[in-house]
Amino acid sequence: MPLARQQALAARALRASANAILQSAARCAWPRRRPIDAKRVCIYRIGNIGDTACAIPAMHAIRRAYPTAHLTVVTSPGKAGSIGARELLEGVSWIDEIVVYHAEDIASARGRLELVRSLRARKFDVWIELPVVAAPLATLFRNLIVARSAGARWGFGWRYEPRFAAPAQTLFNDFPDEVDRLLEIVRSAGFAGEDTDFPLELTDSNQRAVTDLLDRAGVAASDLMIAFAPGAKLEPNRWPVDRFVEVGNSLAARGYRIVVLGGGSDVPMCDRIAKAVGRNAVSLAGKTSVRESCEVLARCAMLVCNDSGVQHLAAAVGTPCVSLFTRREFRGMWWPHGPQHEVLLKDVECHTCFLDACPFDNKCIKAIGVDEVIAAAGRVLARHPDAKPQVA
Repeated sequence: MPLARQQALAARALRASANAILQSAARCAWPRRRPIDAKRVCIYRIGNIGDTACAIPAMHAIRRAYPTAHLTVVTSPGKAGSIGARELLEGVSWIDEIVVYHAEDIASARGRLELVRSLRARKFDVWIELPVVAAPLATLFRNLIVARSAGARWGFGWRYEPRFAAPAQTLFNDFPDEVDRLLEIVRSAGFAGEDTDFPLELTDSNQRAVTDLLDRAGVAASDLMIAFAPGAKLEPNRWPVDRFVEVGNSLAARGYRIVVLGGGSDVPMCDRIAKAVGRNAVSLAGKTSVRESCEVLARCAMLVCNDSGVQHLAAAVGTPCVSLFTRREFRGMWWPHGPQHEVLLKDVECHTCFLDACPFDNKCIKAIGVDEVIAAAGRVLARHPDAKPQVA
């Protein structure tokens, strides 16, 4: 334990030193203070829908500081075909432009140069990076150089989070959730950010599409819905499907309507859950856009889910979650934002491994029992103003 404490302190020192160097480099590149007025502003944030949803309060803080600027979000969801910021934020009135590139676009030197030229042509006055939490130090320096090469007149935001001695950090260091981490970055630049500020601006078209979809699925407007999201990008994050079925049967027996959400690849799994739960369940997997999924979640009393982007969509629209977590990440870092959620996770000796494939049969996620999830759901529903009583 003394060694682990020393390692945690060393990780803090590494974080502080690396970030001091990054900030010094930014001050050398842009010695003047942040402009009070700007005509063209860039927010650089890569990632998928969860990464984007967590960045919305920080993004909107930047927008409020520059209400008349042309605001561009530069983003990449990774490989072509991946879902990210465009699918979540397209049409939101306070964002003027979304520039999306994919990993294939910058695989060559020519592609990287073309991207920089495209960004340089936009003549940004302000460039704010909202870095992904796992960004290597070399990547952060590269991004800083890209911002300078793109001609930005002022830049800010590069922050490093070391994974050095990860188990020791988990034991002795505290980690804000991703919403708070990004807000701290923009606040340190003088932007006033609110952690409840998620202006997604779901449209009448989104609402009509969801109403029509639910009508066709036989879900009445009076039904109190609970959403399930059994999918996850990483296999270790997936709680067993048969356990979702057990939880669904318990909640359906109380009179709730189970609505199972997922992407196209989740259709067989979601259909299996809905079929096993029976007439009080329906699968909408593969049938909703990202913004339509947000509208579905906004109509639900609760979401039961794995650690995935859907929980951050639910938090953004104010729907409480029962989120089931592994111990592969830093504790708290990717929890859904806000006090209304119930997070379940189990300690294991191999915690904070960051592995994409578990050699121990996903034992940390499987340690979460069905009864624990049902109890957590009961606590959330007891706080819901329209929660139905149990059916005898």
